[in-house]
Amino acid sequence: MPVLENTHDQQLPIEKYLISPQENGQIESARSALMTSCMKRFGFDFRPATPDYGQKRNQTSHRYDPTDLALAATRGYHGSQSRTQNEARPSRKPLSPEMESVLGHGLGAPVPPESTTPPADHEYRGIPIPKGGCMGEAEQKLTAGGGIIQDSPVAIDINFKGYVRSMADVRLKAAFAKWSACMKDKGYSYPTPEAAVKDPAWNSLKPSRRELDTASADVTCKRQNNVVGTWFAVEAAYEERDIQADIKRMTGIRHSIDIAIRNAAAAKDSRS
Repeated sequence: MPVLENTHDQQLPIEKYLISPQENGQIESARSALMTSCMKRFGFDFRPATPDYGQKRNQTSHRYDPTDLALAATRGYHGSQSRTQNEARPSRKPLSPEMESVLGHGLGAPVPPESTTPPADHEYRGIPIPKGGCMGEAEQKLTAGGGIIQDSPVAIDINFKGYVRSMADVRLKAAFAKWSACMKDKGYSYPTPEAAVKDPAWNSLKPSRRELDTASADVTCKRQNNVVGTWFAVEAAYEERDIQADIKRMTGIRHSIDIAIRNAAAAKDSRS
């Protein structure tokens, strides 16, 4: 088993077949530019907000949290991103019915019941509205040639199942038992790290002193018993087995992601 205090510089096998935060950033930047350009054709100044994927580096960045002693001592189980940052994120300003009509809801997306958007096959000021609106046009350009801009359900399933299977694995259970004994010696009674994370006592806006102390003990006990290294290795093994069992399809998924990234780059170059 690898000895790991955290997995910030590690990647699970499935990550090759999932759209990374960096790739998502490229796709969303291109999508925004394409929608802006399309809306401009209809006379609208529309600049969609681009999601920030900078906080998450990979699938394992916070998968086995807490793993950072400094963060545990200051944020406990409240995560690496403050709630106030998330709550302060502005929502999109309401658009006029005409703008909603031209923007659309994307390819194949259901139209919300309360929407005033007319069918997407009509015109605006004599210009035909693309299928799915400008949002649909952007998606069509990004997925041209077989690209995908959302994670494949197959890859998502492997990502989820690997985690679930690892929790039931005898090797990880043994590591959890050592971790639990370590926690008990420090005055905290939890059977697994997951139980500690999900303690309802932490349902508060700010972490309590006990939460900070518990999270700090959690990290220390993980390090003393190589819980993170064991967890990562066990989960990676399950994922690799599932990937190899369906490698042809998985290779196709990676190819489709690469197509979307190339399309996103081409969209950016055309606006340079």
